Amino acid sequence: MKIVKKILKWGGITLLLLIALMVAIPYFFKDTIKEKVIAIANENLKATISLQDVDISLFKNFPKAQVTLSDFVLANKEPFVGDTLFAAKHLDVSLSISDLISGNYNLLGANVKDASVYVHMNQEGKGNFDITIPSETPEEESTPIKLDIQSYNVENLKFTFRMEDKEGDIFMEIDDIYHSGKGNFAQEVLDLDTQTKANVTFAMGKSTFMKRIPITLQALLGIDLKEQKYTFKENKATVNQLDLVFNGFIQLLDDGQRYDLTFSTPTNTFQNFLALIPEEYTKSLEGVKTTGNLTLKGFAKGDMVGDKIPTFGIEMYADNASVKYPMLPKTVRNISIDLKVDNATGIMNDTKVNLNKFAMTIDEDQFSARAKVSNVIANPYVDLAAKGSINLANLSQAYPIALDKKFEGKLKADLALQLDMKSVETNNYQNIKAQGDLSLAKFVYAGEEFVKPFHIENLQLKFNPSHIGLSTFDAHTGDSDLHLDGTIDNLYGFLFKKETLKGNFNMLSNKLAVSDFMQPTTESTTPAKEEKKEETKTTAATNNNTASAIKVPAFLDCTLNAKAKTVLYDNLNLSNISGKLIIKDEKVTLEHLKTDVFDGNIGIAGGVSTKGDVPTFDVNLNLNKLNIVEAFSKISMLEKIAPIAKVLQGKINTIINVKGKLNNDLTPDLNSISGNLFGSLADSKIDTKASPLLSSLNEQFTGLNLANFNLNNVKAGLDFEDGKVKIKPFTIKYKDVAVEVAGMHGFDQVMNYNLTFNVPPQMLGKEAENLLAKLTPENQKKITNLPVVATVGGTFNKPEVKTDIKTVVKDLATQIAKNQINNLADKGTDALKDAIASKTNSGTAADVMNVVDGLKKNKDSTITKVKEDLKEKAKEEAKKEAKKQLGNFLKGLGGGDKKE
Repeated sequence: MKIVKKILKWGGITLLLLIALMVAIPYFFKDTIKEKVIAIANENLKATISLQDVDISLFKNFPKAQVTLSDFVLANKEPFVGDTLFAAKHLDVSLSISDLISGNYNLLGANVKDASVYVHMNQEGKGNFDITIPSETPEEESTPIKLDIQSYNVENLKFTFRMEDKEGDIFMEIDDIYHSGKGNFAQEVLDLDTQTKANVTFAMGKSTFMKRIPITLQALLGIDLKEQKYTFKENKATVNQLDLVFNGFIQLLDDGQRYDLTFSTPTNTFQNFLALIPEEYTKSLEGVKTTGNLTLKGFAKGDMVGDKIPTFGIEMYADNASVKYPMLPKTVRNISIDLKVDNATGIMNDTKVNLNKFAMTIDEDQFSARAKVSNVIANPYVDLAAKGSINLANLSQAYPIALDKKFEGKLKADLALQLDMKSVETNNYQNIKAQGDLSLAKFVYAGEEFVKPFHIENLQLKFNPSHIGLSTFDAHTGDSDLHLDGTIDNLYGFLFKKETLKGNFNMLSNKLAVSDFMQPTTESTTPAKEEKKEETKTTAATNNNTASAIKVPAFLDCTLNAKAKTVLYDNLNLSNISGKLIIKDEKVTLEHLKTDVFDGNIGIAGGVSTKGDVPTFDVNLNLNKLNIVEAFSKISMLEKIAPIAKVLQGKINTIINVKGKLNNDLTPDLNSISGNLFGSLADSKIDTKASPLLSSLNEQFTGLNLANFNLNNVKAGLDFEDGKVKIKPFTIKYKDVAVEVAGMHGFDQVMNYNLTFNVPPQMLGKEAENLLAKLTPENQKKITNLPVVATVGGTFNKPEVKTDIKTVVKDLATQIAKNQINNLADKGTDALKDAIASKTNSGTAADVMNVVDGLKKNKDSTITKVKEDLKEKAKEEAKKEAKKQLGNFLKGLGGGDKKE
């Protein structure tokens, strides 16, 4: 019993020591492993390694030790700074406990979770994966880590490949990779049992050929590690829903790879063809009925070394096949496919693509095509032909096309085309052989770009080597119609090189309503609480927020000679429009554009650009004999510039230079416009009743009627900017009355004008009339027109008019007093002086006395002489008479009834 107790005692102690060691060992080696990993990387890699933490467990995978690296990152150095070649959230490796303690890292297993690999090749052909520092010692002596892996697992890996190219980058992404493998890598020859599933995306340039296509692979691979040879044994691959079987091998060479592979489909149903098309374009294949067979097979054989590739071939055949989707009413019948892609030399440029036949039938519509492509790298040569008809409405009824827009119409084609890309690139279109016709009839397009469906009744294109002839284009939308003919000069550059589309066209229309081509207004998504804030915004801003702007297509470079009987633009009805439109660089330039409107005509030159975020315009307008009331009432811009013009009845000739921004409906944003205007009136008169301002001015003067003023050949100019209009001074007249106008107003109708009225004194009111009554008719004629300044403020609807008439009347009194002084000087200065002195208590008389004293000071010599003459020659009767007359005059001035 004592022996048993000792065994249990020492056994328990030993077990506790072992457990303690298994817990303690990871802490001893944790930092060592982290330092070792970084040191190995620095010694062997041209890259930077970082990791967040190292965790070592002797329990999770006992009797193996498990080392977990958290947030492991392998980042590139020059010339790929910024690239992360490899990153993993968790990287687990298994190794024996003895190897862990001894520092010999012989990996027995590996697991990678939530990781990414980014492979990048630049235009110089260098790759960011070339990070190994060449070793000076033999490989077996310098290898810091050995691989005796028995199994491995990859969970949620994303692999990205990008190759930069002048003609367009090549991009491939394999994401959601789940892969596992079992095999004994300790042996040089082994069988590796693998399971793989992932999604594949592939694009070249701006074209995407595969987008998240699901793939799976179950493969038993024979691996010869010494020969670096991988042989397909039992395997089955699925691309989308297409099953493929591979045979042969891939072998790694020192400078490339060797291929000897064949592949084929295990079944030959035509449904395999649909499986080649991404599901987003075919929808679900469940319930789809097909007839006919499909043959798909291929091979690759040879070495890929340097510029040389393996020879390869792909063949696809189908004959008299059909497809019927369960949810659609129509069937695609008589499907025939004969496609071959081959390369017999291993030189990429010698690859040939031959679509010997493609044909299909929907209802009574038959369509067939053929195409050949060769010289694919140096100068691709294309030979294609298409013939048949397609009812566009039938496409969506026979095939589940994801169309957001409605198409209807009949397309007919009988075309043959032969071209090489170098001729397209150098614009040597004479080397292109094209002939045939393309027509479209009863076409209907309903999409978000138009408020109403767009109808093409008839379109006819005729192809020839030099250009494409548009012989017929008859279309309408809403109340608008379009009729075009002309030529397209570089359709091939547009199609193959995405160049601008050049051409010259003639356009005719009976009626064009700009609103028919507007994009529909979008519904407001502003919350109710913010509605009040929105109301404070300008109309232009509201338009910009609620509707999409009309854009001039960037791909157009053409000239349009246009004629239209009627054009409806905003609230304007334009007729007999003609002129030239040059469309280029998202801008429409107008040349010699004319239109009849408002009983006259307008000439327009300039341009409209939609290239920026906000459309702009810069035009010159020549308005000839326009009806003033209509023009300045219906054209908002003219109404803001010259609102007073609405009271003029007659014709106007005007030249306007104006530029600014446009709203989304291509009407001017009035808050942004600037420019100048020069106009002249013809056969015009003023309607004072239509203007509170003119009525107020008439009321300031006795007998004044501005309606009588002569406006013929009146010319005026103005400048406008930032919502302000500055008038250059001008004068209007009626008989002997003249009015000089100067000042400014704002688009908000607020005025600041000075009007100088040169009027006869009779128009200055009753006080002036009383003054004139004291003069003889002969002396009244000597009183000249007097300038009265009217200051105009307020708005056009609520004017505020002030004049200096009182000051002018006082000046008139002075003038009359001077006249009387000169008349009475002959009758005696003393009598005059006494008479004036007797009226010193009268306010007006006092004023006149001051005037007289002033006159005396200015004319001392004259007054002295008058005094001497009067003393010698004046008689008492003359004095009394003078005194009597002057008293009567002063009595009139003072307005009183005092007796002498």
